[in-house]
Amino acid sequence: MQNSQPPDSMWAWYGYKEMFNRMKTKWLVLVAVAALAAFVLACGTDETKPGSNDGVGARPGQDLDGTAGPGGNPEPVDLDLGYEVVDGLAPIESVQILTLESYPEQFVVQIISGLPNGCETFNRAVVTREGTDIRIAVYNSMPSPDQLAVISCAAIYGLHDENVALGSDFKRGTVYTVFVNDHPGEKFETGSAPLPSGSGGQLPPVDRPGEGFEYAPIESLEIIVGEDSRGTTTYYASVVWGLTNGCRESEGRQVVRVDDTTFDIRAIVSAPEGDVMCIEIYRVDSDQVYLGTIDKDLKVCALYHVYAGDKKAEFQAIAPNVRCAEPASSTPTPTPFPGGGSLIADSQALELTLKAKGAEVEYVGQSKFSQLFGTFPTELKVNGFQVLVYEFAPGTSAEKASGTVSKNGSTFENADGSVMSVMWIAPPHFYLYGNAIVLYIGDDHRTTDLLGSVANKFAGSESDSAGDIDRGDSDIDPDFTAQAATIENVTIASTRSIPAQHLIGVTIARGGSCETFKSINWRVEGREVHIDVTTQLPTAPVPCTLAIIYEDHSVNIGSKYEKGVEYDVIVNGERQGTFAGG
Repeated sequence: MQNSQPPDSMWAWYGYKEMFNRMKTKWLVLVAVAALAAFVLACGTDETKPGSNDGVGARPGQDLDGTAGPGGNPEPVDLDLGYEVVDGLAPIESVQILTLESYPEQFVVQIISGLPNGCETFNRAVVTREGTDIRIAVYNSMPSPDQLAVISCAAIYGLHDENVALGSDFKRGTVYTVFVNDHPGEKFETGSAPLPSGSGGQLPPVDRPGEGFEYAPIESLEIIVGEDSRGTTTYYASVVWGLTNGCRESEGRQVVRVDDTTFDIRAIVSAPEGDVMCIEIYRVDSDQVYLGTIDKDLKVCALYHVYAGDKKAEFQAIAPNVRCAEPASSTPTPTPFPGGGSLIADSQALELTLKAKGAEVEYVGQSKFSQLFGTFPTELKVNGFQVLVYEFAPGTSAEKASGTVSKNGSTFENADGSVMSVMWIAPPHFYLYGNAIVLYIGDDHRTTDLLGSVANKFAGSESDSAGDIDRGDSDIDPDFTAQAATIENVTIASTRSIPAQHLIGVTIARGGSCETFKSINWRVEGREVHIDVTTQLPTAPVPCTLAIIYEDHSVNIGSKYEKGVEYDVIVNGERQGTFAGG
């Protein structure tokens, strides 16, 4: 490993040299999304990634031969950091070559490069090819020498993860060597991966005399989603094609990964050559084509396009523990409470629970930064403050991960066993909520009090003081008369966490502008959950607009229910459905 360790003086400065002398430590500064006047120094996950390629595939304008073809190699990124910068070769931590299952194979180089201090940022990766040698130059941007005299750079060693696509234009059965800066060469051999049925848009060679291959007409294309007991989600394409006469027979199908998000599927049939008598009969054949598994072949929340002949389909890769923002297409996203007994993510359950307590909650989406515990968080804005929700996949435990967090929240363990140390820009607050860890970075007591009322705090700053959150006025208002609300619809939803949390969604009908929502309360009596929803009307006669107004409310009824036992949900005295505990 070249230049991979920060100087001993830095380790001593943090007092961790003895503690981590055999452990690779990644430093991370997580910054709450707030208006900060000072610049933020980040490390570990390299939150500012100019020119970064977040997924597998080449960036626009990157050629392998280093020439300025259409776009050429990427130009240096012009970073406006407030000081003069220069480019220099980055230290390389590791190089790994990945092979994609396409034909011809496509190769991707995963490069982990170093950021020796808080001022250095990743700039670009330039690829050149000389015969069987492929050279990749990885550059960082850093302050110029004269600027270092006036700029103070934090002695924090960070890492940057970059995927560089090499493409598929290689001679089969040949060994190639990849050199990245001064890192020792890594080799790969073409033709070593098993050939899939696809052939990159070209028909396979014919080895049967008197026969040829051709593409079949596509009758239909449909996306199928499969999920196993461990929560692994896999996508398939169901393809139906035609056999135009009695002589044509199915020979297989091609699956070509055109780019990161595009698949091309073709059905191959054999056909006799020359003047041959064939029965005029039209038949169909079908097959299910494997497209990929989330977090293995497919990226969570990415939108994918599938083509088969003149048919087109698209899908968004949705993981069971992540709620994705709506993609820029006609594909809809699941709405809250789509039906009784539906499953929702812990982040959505938290969002609805906080809203039920009167908080203003905005769903921002999955963050591409701030990775902790081996996962990227879902970001919420709660009363204007950033709250990060780290949702754990089925079969993994947020509670177990919480046990690796130090009491003050400064160190914790990643999924791979590495220890991460963090210098927070503001006091951290860690909470357990279902099978998720909730993180708030800040010192707003109303926010910590609100989160503490719905989740269990287990680590972070101890400087909390009681907040002044308005939890509702229980006093009777002499100017209003309370009454049971008119219930239009009730839905039941549960999270995937174990034990599951259950949420009840209620739609009420208000009979005019004078009738307003008052409260929603719940209690458990044996195997019945009673929910009381009330509205209120002015006691004195006042002018009102006559209209039927529908209003949605929700309440989190918790997770303390006997496993496998069925509970009835009774809203304002009427049974509305059931759910199973556990």
